Amino acid sequence: MYLLFCGLSIQSQNNTLVILSESGNPFFLSVNNELINKNAQSNVKVFNFNIGWNHILIKIPNKEQSFKDSILLSNKSKFLNKEFTYVLLDKEGKLTLQFKSVSEQSGPETPPLPEAPKETVPLVDNSIYGNLYQAVNNKPVFYKNFDTETSTCKTALTDKDIKYALTLFKKANDTEAAYRYLNQIVELNCYNVLQLKELLESTPIDMDRLNSAKKAYTHLSDKQNANTLLVIFKYPTMKESYTSFIKEQENIIKQKNMNCKEPISDSNFEELLNKIKKAPYENEKVVVAKKLLVDVCLSSTQAKKMSELYTHDREKMELLKSAYNVLTDKNNAPVLADEFQFKETKEDYLKYISQ
Repeated sequence: MYLLFCGLSIQSQNNTLVILSESGNPFFLSVNNELINKNAQSNVKVFNFNIGWNHILIKIPNKEQSFKDSILLSNKSKFLNKEFTYVLLDKEGKLTLQFKSVSEQSGPETPPLPEAPKETVPLVDNSIYGNLYQAVNNKPVFYKNFDTETSTCKTALTDKDIKYALTLFKKANDTEAAYRYLNQIVELNCYNVLQLKELLESTPIDMDRLNSAKKAYTHLSDKQNANTLLVIFKYPTMKESYTSFIKEQENIIKQKNMNCKEPISDSNFEELLNKIKKAPYENEKVVVAKKLLVDVCLSSTQAKKMSELYTHDREKMELLKSAYNVLTDKNNAPVLADEFQFKETKEDYLKYISQ
């Protein structure tokens, strides 16, 4: 049986043939002895269908059914670059092809891919970025003005630098990029509370403001005014969290100024332990312990005994971090890493005391 397209002009290599299975059964299609689909499909499309005779072979997998036919594409018609659709019928175990339609082509063999978006950062002239960053390959490279050992800066930011930062945030590609730039500026510079307030107000999420405010605390030139930042938080829980953080930082400074040499007596230590034990939950025990550790000095042995009041690594970590500042034998602090259950927590603790 021959299917003849008379009066259809088909330009070579620019036509497509589609064969659909009416029953939905998948099949293999070969054209001119070339297998079109390596996996059986119920809808097969042939690109670059040639002028002239094209020999068709259809096979149904797992069945002894096959179908041969030939389609002639003429080059003397007004139709060019079209898609010809046939339906594969299965009538009482006998396969036949039935012409369905001629239409515009439904798509190229390889769909065009859109160009990847290009990251553009509004950096052109290095002379307008002040002490914050310079443009390298059209991206901001931030200056490191903060010295972690001395907690001081070679160059303090000016109000003009803060305006440069706010302009950069506004012109960033998205809020994530803007927040990334914010944290880089916060971590690499020194500033006063009012300057930090302007920077933090550029990000709309309360939790992001809180996290960045905590990172910025040691960089403030006027830490005594840190409570001024409470107004930037919308939710009371964020205000409470930052207030507790400030108090904790003040306690750390007080602990370090104690310059501990002698641990408290065993009797006083037992009294301290009993006060902690009275708290009903582990997180409350941590709060009580941190308050008590502001005014006492401990040995590493006493710190170890105190850590045994806690079951989980998280609470032990908080306790031992606070206790480190009042240890009389800090050289033995690494031994306390054995109190943690998980390797990651041990590594975090050792990293903390090394810094």
